[in-house]
Amino acid sequence: MDPAAGPLAMRYGVLGPVEVWSSAGERLALGPPMQVRLLAILLSQPGTSWSIDQLVDELWQGRPPKTAAGNVKTYVWALRRLLRSPGVSDPAILAEATGYRLVLDAQALDSLTFDDLAQRGYHALRQDLWSDALRAFEAALALWRGEPFAGLPGRGVLLSVRARLEEQRSSLLEEVADLHLRAGRHNELIEPLRTQIDGDPLRERPWGQLMVALARAGRRADALATYRQLHRQLSDEVGVEPGPDLQQLHTRILRSDRELSASGARPPEKPTPRIVPRQMPAPPALFTGRTHELARLTALLLGDSGRAGTVVVTGTGGVGKTWLALRWAHDSLHHFPDGQLHVDLGGFGTATQEAAPSTVVVRSLLPALGVKPLEIPAEPAAQFALYRSLTADRRLLVLLDNARDAEQVRPLLPGSARCGVIVTSRHTLPGLVAADGAHPVALDLPSTAEARQLLVRRLGAQRAAAQPAAVDELISRTARLPLALSIVAARAAARPTFPLQAIADDLAVSRGGLAALATDDAATDLRTVLSWSYRLLSADAARLFRQLSLHPAGDVSAAAAASLAGSPPHLIRPALDELTRANLLAEQSPNRFRCHDLLRAYGEELTDAHDSAADRRAVRKRVLDHYLCAARAAARLVDTGHQTTDPLPLTVDAAQPAFADHRSALAWFTIEQRVLLAAVDDAVAHGFDAHAVQFAQTLTPLLSRMSQWHDLGAVQAIAVAAARRRADPRAEALAHRELALAHLQLRRYEAARHHLRNAMARYDQLGDRPGQASTHLYLAWVYDTEGNPRESLPHGRAALALSNSSDDRRGEAAALNTLGWSYARLDEHARAIDYCERALALQEEVEDRLGTAHTWDSLGFAYHRLGVHPTAVACYRRALLLYSDAEDQCGRAETLVRLGDAHQAVGDHDTSTDLWREAWTILDRIGHPEAVELSERLAAYR
Repeated sequence: MDPAAGPLAMRYGVLGPVEVWSSAGERLALGPPMQVRLLAILLSQPGTSWSIDQLVDELWQGRPPKTAAGNVKTYVWALRRLLRSPGVSDPAILAEATGYRLVLDAQALDSLTFDDLAQRGYHALRQDLWSDALRAFEAALALWRGEPFAGLPGRGVLLSVRARLEEQRSSLLEEVADLHLRAGRHNELIEPLRTQIDGDPLRERPWGQLMVALARAGRRADALATYRQLHRQLSDEVGVEPGPDLQQLHTRILRSDRELSASGARPPEKPTPRIVPRQMPAPPALFTGRTHELARLTALLLGDSGRAGTVVVTGTGGVGKTWLALRWAHDSLHHFPDGQLHVDLGGFGTATQEAAPSTVVVRSLLPALGVKPLEIPAEPAAQFALYRSLTADRRLLVLLDNARDAEQVRPLLPGSARCGVIVTSRHTLPGLVAADGAHPVALDLPSTAEARQLLVRRLGAQRAAAQPAAVDELISRTARLPLALSIVAARAAARPTFPLQAIADDLAVSRGGLAALATDDAATDLRTVLSWSYRLLSADAARLFRQLSLHPAGDVSAAAAASLAGSPPHLIRPALDELTRANLLAEQSPNRFRCHDLLRAYGEELTDAHDSAADRRAVRKRVLDHYLCAARAAARLVDTGHQTTDPLPLTVDAAQPAFADHRSALAWFTIEQRVLLAAVDDAVAHGFDAHAVQFAQTLTPLLSRMSQWHDLGAVQAIAVAAARRRADPRAEALAHRELALAHLQLRRYEAARHHLRNAMARYDQLGDRPGQASTHLYLAWVYDTEGNPRESLPHGRAALALSNSSDDRRGEAAALNTLGWSYARLDEHARAIDYCERALALQEEVEDRLGTAHTWDSLGFAYHRLGVHPTAVACYRRALLLYSDAEDQCGRAETLVRLGDAHQAVGDHDTSTDLWREAWTILDRIGHPEAVELSERLAAYR
């Protein structure tokens, strides 16, 4: 943190006893134990809003006193006073409608700094920058002072977060050991590894690292004795043998493998090429003038110091802020070799269009910088920290367009002073200027000469020169506002035989229509231009213009526009073309259009004035029906077993997209994903809770197949609230279950269990046996992913019994496969194979192809653990065929890894490494945690 930026903030620590240090470096007394525990709960998930009921449940674990709610408020009051930083008016703990939320900078909390450094280390590791990775990992480990939340009871969320942090620390210690081994420092590792093993003797990777260190130190007998010690310990305590990797390592040591015994000196670091984002939209075609402002941007962003900094371009709507920013950006691309990022923050659209900073980071900025979905942290503060880390050593140009306030911008500022940032806003953002050192650039109306130049470029010099008085009047009537000038110029260019004076006279007649826009005086003249342009539209185009303002997002396909109008696509195309010629709509790509937010605001006012509330609601319903109907069709192709609870009757319009197969369905979803997510928000905002609930159900297979877990979580959280408002316990249960899926994939196991408990309670209330069964399967999945297959067995058995009793053949098959997989993990091979074969028979009967793929993979794993490798290979290959047909890349990659293991077990090293490499390519692309481990395995066999 830059000391010049302001007073040092408080620092918080949870990697050890919970501690808080003041800005002066003094440790604060935090009060009684329950108050400290409350602070710990808030610190465990910073930025998360906690209701009083949730805090009571966490603090007293189901046995609260009668005064519990009052006690929570007292603790919060005391903590807010304690944590108020000098010179900071806002408390760290914010009181909101839904409860309390702790807000702090990621650098202020040691666990978030730990996450940030770990992510930086893994990022360096993927690029083979081993020294950078080692520095980041060791800096992260140095933050630890002891057990997380030491001294506090390990229950509820603290237990879950403590387990996650300790698992991350263990993984980092193992990464550090590997890096030291690669650097040839095996002698230094032996004692630290013994200490690590004493702390967690059932963790196999440190045992393998100790064996390698001993072998490289010339202590082959000690390395073999270490393996025998591990073998005895695993056999005595859990009844299993060391895993196949350690067995193979043991064999290599027995054979005195020369490659294993080498010094381990690392090869030269050869980083993979960085992803260079190129997100900047095309430059404006009609841009003219603004030479002073362009020079000002150059002076501020390309000064001699080498620092770029932040510029805030402010001005009224339609004055050309974005045009100026894009023009300068395209003229200066060569100064920013690491690429450009662009985000429309939607600050002055409707409430549902405004982009939250965490949404921008997850959906746009981190993916553009090469971060895979599963690599994105779950907490917003950690997401922002990762973004700053990835931009810290780059020279990027970042355009944050259409910002509402400083709070929306501040988390999106990059982590390097070498990056240039242009923010555009109708507000002056004084907080960004004062606190963050941004430079304001106020954009006024263009001069008369510049306005004339813009018209001349569009109309032609000869036509403008022949009618100079009319040109002057057009400039006057439009108040020199660029957006208004461009609309008038488009209308005049479309009528080349019209005298310009006639157009000016017509514009004058339009004055005095609707009331002024709420921005400032210049907008009155913009409204005049818009009303004139609107008045010249045909009736069909005018109606469509109004209807487009009711679309959930600023960009719209021709098919969705047809649904708004309630007309076939071929009948709506002339109106779309007319709006495009009038500059009221821009065709960004074939059959896809975008409308400026000022034009949408004007259209919304028109529809409020001219269309009845019933008509407006009918338009909104038609477009929500359009998207929900299309998403249902796509979801059924992606997941043939997909169903929704009590599906709404929808109006099926003629503009529905036709999907040839699941591949075309996924391609459509990729294009429309942002609009579909906006449609969920729009449905809730306008009283269509039933649509919101069913959007969430329908989007689950699509978001899951694309590994978009953050978006899945956001959608399902909306669905939980909407279902509750509708008093629909079945839909609420399903939303809780799928929200648990998102938490599971983001490795938030306690949160997943919390939502699964809620789902189960509602299914129990309904007596819904298939719902109970599916929830048990999800619970089994949680325990298995945590590494507790024995804990998953009771849930698998419960799911099987419930599915049998409700004649749910698909659910029964899934339960049988879950049990088969769990038994295979526990090395009960005969039982595993029996369950899996029973599952296969049922899945073939109900034509569950993806479920069949899962079961063939489980069978392959069981036969592999049994040592029947040819059968295991055959099973894995059948699973691969089914995964490939379904385009389930994650399932395919996981089976490729296990197929490689099967080939490795019989000494076919070339085939195994080829399979692992293919799996790594997939896992790395989607950001799966196993990609790093697989990369290390491949490195060992080079």
